[in-house]
Amino acid sequence: MALSFVSNGQREKPKYTFKMDEVAAEFEAELTKKKVDTIMQAYYLYDNGRGDKATNLYFWTKNGKHQVKAIGFGKKNKAKDFEAKACPEFEKILDFYFQNIEAIFQSVPEQTPGATLSLVHNYGFLIKLKMNQTEFKTFLRDERRIKNTHPRAEWINMIAEVAEPYIAGK
Repeated sequence: MALSFVSNGQREKPKYTFKMDEVAAEFEAELTKKKVDTIMQAYYLYDNGRGDKATNLYFWTKNGKHQVKAIGFGKKNKAKDFEAKACPEFEKILDFYFQNIEAIFQSVPEQTPGATLSLVHNYGFLIKLKMNQTEFKTFLRDERRIKNTHPRAEWINMIAEVAEPYIAGK
């Protein structure tokens, strides 16, 4: 007796579950291909997945010009792909980082007094800063970021200020 299998409707799984991740990865690869040596990704997302405010921001400097581009989470798994634009604030963000690098990574900010802590589904920023061959990463949830004077919270709040119009979907 011969056994045979019929495969109906099977297809290859996509590399990315969320279209915004695919668009962001392609954009980051473009920046790398252009030999941009300073790239900062600021990803605003749930700490355990995506939400309707999920936004990927890319800051970079090329030929002395600072720029930012946002890629957001759209309806029906579409990506909101914003145009790149000038971002003079990136210089201040980098200056603050270099002036406070030890304090940023030395300790974790305490939860802001009065902030609501949820064990799941809190938003926060995942920051990845690549300079030449060196990469720095950190994550900070909103309840530790908002109204906090810890250097890491201050630094990420500077980033959040630039990110806010994109997160709000404007």
